[in-house]
Amino acid sequence: MDKMPASQATTTLTTIVGMTLTLVLVGTLAVVAMLGSRWEKQLRQEVRIQVYFQRDLDNAILKTALASVGSDVAVEEAKYLDPKSEAKKLEETIGEDFIDFLGYVPLPPAMDVKVRGEWGTSDKLPALANRINEIPGVSEVVWQNNLLAKIEKTILKLFYPLVSFAGICFLIALALMNNTVRLTVYARRFLIRNMQLVGAKPSFIRKPFIKQGVLLGVTSGFLSLSLIMGGLTLLKSYSPEASISLTTEFIGVMTAGLTLTGGVLGIVSTTLAVNRYLRLDLGKLH
Repeated sequence: MDKMPASQATTTLTTIVGMTLTLVLVGTLAVVAMLGSRWEKQLRQEVRIQVYFQRDLDNAILKTALASVGSDVAVEEAKYLDPKSEAKKLEETIGEDFIDFLGYVPLPPAMDVKVRGEWGTSDKLPALANRINEIPGVSEVVWQNNLLAKIEKTILKLFYPLVSFAGICFLIALALMNNTVRLTVYARRFLIRNMQLVGAKPSFIRKPFIKQGVLLGVTSGFLSLSLIMGGLTLLKSYSPEASISLTTEFIGVMTAGLTLTGGVLGIVSTTLAVNRYLRLDLGKLH
């Protein structure tokens, strides 16, 4: 089994190409899932609420209220919006000096609150709003809960079709890999029969084929990794915001995932293919 004929080398090359393309499909599905997860996480991290305080509030009470809002477990960042500064910005925007006309600053003290990602859901935001509303000095809490609920509903509508599509693609990938591995075993079916005739046990016959299946799977895993990383690098050069950051952690996860998947699928596909020829009648080998 050390010397490989030209026909067998061609079959092996074809198998590697087929397995590589299969793993590229599997890896691409994983990357798309990561992009979707990152997009959802970024969406939740951008959830904000506006907290308005009572007018003419005592400075001590206002400072206590500001500290209470900023220290809430669900608050990632809280920015105080000074009424006078915000009024000047509004004047510059509309081009009119309404403060002198009114004789007072019409805007109340407020805070722009950035919510932590795990709290940025339509289910948890009302609880946060209720807690903040109970703080002495708070007049009103405003957030776009309806908009967030619509976005979550849209994500949920897209989730199931995408999962179904990914499942179908994965099954197709498994079938493709199984067929390509069977080509390699088919080319050596007579060798399997000769080993049976000399009394070799099934486990002994499977061993070299399984080793080759693991080698082909791992090799295909590295090749598919190179193709996917090349594609992501190209995507990043054109659209940095839409691509996944090629960190060491991400590359490590993809490397382990693709090589492990390739190795396991190589073992399973090779074992099934060898078992088929171990049980096959001599007259059906041709």
